[in-house]
Amino acid sequence: MPDLRVIADTNFLMIPGLFGVDIFGELDRITERKYRLLVPKPVVEELKEIAAEGGPRERSAARIALDILLLSGAEVVDIEPPADDAILKLAREHKYVVGTNDAKLRRKLRSNGIPVVYLRQKSHLSIDGGYNYKV
Repeated sequence: MPDLRVIADTNFLMIPGLFGVDIFGELDRITERKYRLLVPKPVVEELKEIAAEGGPRERSAARIALDILLLSGAEVVDIEPPADDAILKLAREHKYVVGTNDAKLRRKLRSNGIPVVYLRQKSHLSIDGGYNYKV
């Protein structure tokens, strides 16, 4: 079975720094198949901005997220901002799963039939919607 593609947004990548949840271990658990993490370039830029100008807790979480990107081998996708619009467009066009905690984006994704991975009870990830998409 080919790898699943999971697009990560800013707040999804900040989960490890904010809540101490291993997003990769959790993605392994809930998908039970190989996956590739995709990160739109506007998300990377947003993380850099938060790492430089956010509050202390957010700066730390953004730095951790940027380190995770480097170490994980996530693929940065060059797509036009704003990040939420880019994520929705990419997910809809290619039928990818999206990792986000943003309630507004989650509603948009679900109304378009796109599966969403999100943080539940500040302790683990859950998936809303099926993910038997082409990859």
